[in-house]
Amino acid sequence: MMASFTDPDKNLETLSFAEIAERLNIEIYSGFKPDLSPWLGRNIIFDDIIAKRAATEGHYEDQCSGKYYFDIFNTIKSALGEVSRIVEVGVFMGGSTSVLAGCAHYLGIELDLIDISPDHLQFARERARRAYPETVESRVRMYHGTLPEYVRDVLMKEEGGNVIIHHDGAHDFGQVIRDLGSLFYIKDKLHSLLIQDTHLRGVPEYFNFVDAAVYSIFGRDVTYAPLGTVYNDGPVCEPNRWQGNYFMPGEPEGMYIPLAHNKFYYPHPKITLAQFFERQ
Repeated sequence: MMASFTDPDKNLETLSFAEIAERLNIEIYSGFKPDLSPWLGRNIIFDDIIAKRAATEGHYEDQCSGKYYFDIFNTIKSALGEVSRIVEVGVFMGGSTSVLAGCAHYLGIELDLIDISPDHLQFARERARRAYPETVESRVRMYHGTLPEYVRDVLMKEEGGNVIIHHDGAHDFGQVIRDLGSLFYIKDKLHSLLIQDTHLRGVPEYFNFVDAAVYSIFGRDVTYAPLGTVYNDGPVCEPNRWQGNYFMPGEPEGMYIPLAHNKFYYPHPKITLAQFFERQ
């Protein structure tokens, strides 16, 4: 696969979400959609983002809690004037994309979507486009590839800028190490990270240890703010019927990691970007 920016499929614009999912062969698992009502009435911008989500309700599923969406909105809003772009890694069916596109719209910044699945990119973009058509057409791009490739081919070649990375891509320990480790090479352009599923575990086949990868990159004393919901019991704390995944009781759904208060412990500074790629 040659990593690169990709164009939107305009043929999707007149289809229902059910038709898009069928055309793109995207499987819906749980059909989960979060209850966002507890977070309404606290911020007029977030209220409008959620209203536009509701207006484009359809055949898809989200994979984050309502509190998580509210937390990432507030975190990005607090960085107003400090960042020029949000980079979303792993889009699936656009649950976070619909919130991040609202942030891009109201805060006047760019949004780049990264995924190894061209179909997920198209679905997520179309979901965001229906809420914010002008913003998506002018300030949202799709990159078909991995985060390390995006770092090498896009961020390394750009002058200036300050980005927030939202990571909800592969949860395999090794891939998360590659993703977060590649950010060392653009650390001067990196404002912060929003990382989802830091409470996720499952069967050994999937090796879901996002939090362990975070500690490997930023140290055991990483400075972070918790994001999203902390589950203490219930069905989500039991292995599910699809991939055996479950949430660790008492652990946060995600982490906000500001680079101003953290440093990279991996990779070693003498390992060049080319060498980092050679080892993948």
